[in-house]
Amino acid sequence: MGEWVWIPAQAVVPLRAEPTHRSEMVSTLLWGEPQQILLQERDWLQVRGWIDGYVGWVPTGALMPAYLPEREWGIVFRREAPLYHEEQKWGWVPCGSLVPTGGYWHTAQGRFWVPSGYWRPWRKRSLQPLLRKWQGLFHRTPYLWGGKSPHGIDCSGLTQLFYRLAGKILPRNAYQQADFTLPTTHPQPGDLVFFTPGDARITHVGLWLNDGYLLHATPAAGVQVQKVDSLFTHVLHSIRTFFHEDFVI
Repeated sequence: MGEWVWIPAQAVVPLRAEPTHRSEMVSTLLWGEPQQILLQERDWLQVRGWIDGYVGWVPTGALMPAYLPEREWGIVFRREAPLYHEEQKWGWVPCGSLVPTGGYWHTAQGRFWVPSGYWRPWRKRSLQPLLRKWQGLFHRTPYLWGGKSPHGIDCSGLTQLFYRLAGKILPRNAYQQADFTLPTTHPQPGDLVFFTPGDARITHVGLWLNDGYLLHATPAAGVQVQKVDSLFTHVLHSIRTFFHEDFVI
């Protein structure tokens, strides 16, 4: 039996640390990501994401109610996908956006839908073939603190979104992702590479490619491929692997 949920009313919604537009953007909500409303303060809502449990603040108009027929999902696999409202094109939604398996969100504002060629059923996928596609999807994407889309992304947003397309759920921040994975001495493409600024704090993460290379997002160059031992501003902490290999959404 279906249920009503809250989803972003725009393709990309900034998630703030505090209920003000001047506050730091800590993450991004993508189209179709269901949210639980925790609190309301003036014109702001504190929300928790269904997918990763991340908490932050959005303006009240940033969400709308939508009907979820069943908890089975499709996920946008292109860099961008067209979104239609009824029979009119409404705009574009980014890679990683979610739709019910029929491709339609039935909302209080009418029916929104993504054409079938732009999304796939959300299920477990092999990391290595996906990683090759991923490099093309996010090539030259600029760095954006709190970003999680091809219009701007940070290091842990890149890794979280990659694993989302692989059918696996990672927390939002780099240090949380380290807690969710296990160290490995035999890294495989798609494993996570963690760095510190020289102390115990994990502040950076990338995706292991092979032969000492990683794909990551940096403020200086956005999404790029780089040798692990060429990161002079960071100290390698560990290479870690996702330990719930049998996990399926």
